[in-house]
Amino acid sequence: MSFIPVPNYDPSSLKGSTLILPTVSIGNVPQLVSDLLIHSLKLERIGFLDQDSLVPVSGIREDSTDVGVTVPLEVYQSKDHQWTCVQQRSPTLKGKRQEFINDMATFASQFKQVVLLTSMDATRRLDSQINGPPFRVWGNGEYKEKAVALSVPVLEITDDKLELPGSGLARHLYEQLETKVPVTLLIMFALEGDNVQDSIEFGNFINTLLSLQLTGWTPPKSWEFLFGTPFNADLYQ
Repeated sequence: MSFIPVPNYDPSSLKGSTLILPTVSIGNVPQLVSDLLIHSLKLERIGFLDQDSLVPVSGIREDSTDVGVTVPLEVYQSKDHQWTCVQQRSPTLKGKRQEFINDMATFASQFKQVVLLTSMDATRRLDSQINGPPFRVWGNGEYKEKAVALSVPVLEITDDKLELPGSGLARHLYEQLETKVPVTLLIMFALEGDNVQDSIEFGNFINTLLSLQLTGWTPPKSWEFLFGTPFNADLYQ
């Protein structure tokens, strides 16, 4: 995996930054949260990750004045270099998952710390997880204790085994990262469907936890028809 910066960007600016890294998981909630963070914080696209282990995808940029096209793995950063966010737009190819995990862990290890976002299948919750907040935290990063101080429980595990049903490669990615860089795993229970509200709730939690000081959310233009056009109410009268 190679990081391809945009012209005039200095890749050394990655090193002191906090990386917000979504994983492809149930409801695509982490990707939706990344959309909210990128547009609300006005993060700039600083480059992309050249990676052949993902399903190829390409499309137009959100703003018609932006140069170039979207690609499977894009990297965004705040102007002060404090926050870096990856947006993953397609899943991993079968047979190349370990390659992706290894490469992403290598890329992420250069950062100050990593905040790993994932969602878990809400139908697979333990009895003790049904009541209370829909979030859990795990890891060795500084935000773990801050999340606990916000009354977010540490993820319950059995037999000392980290189980994250519905979270895709999150567990494997976390296990690679924890020996390389401080990492906090943030988890939200979710179901498949219209997950816009889930992403807003997850985003509100992240906003508080990371002290981003956002007072509202700016969804991207692509969300206008994210779940299809509005239905015609007259059809059901």
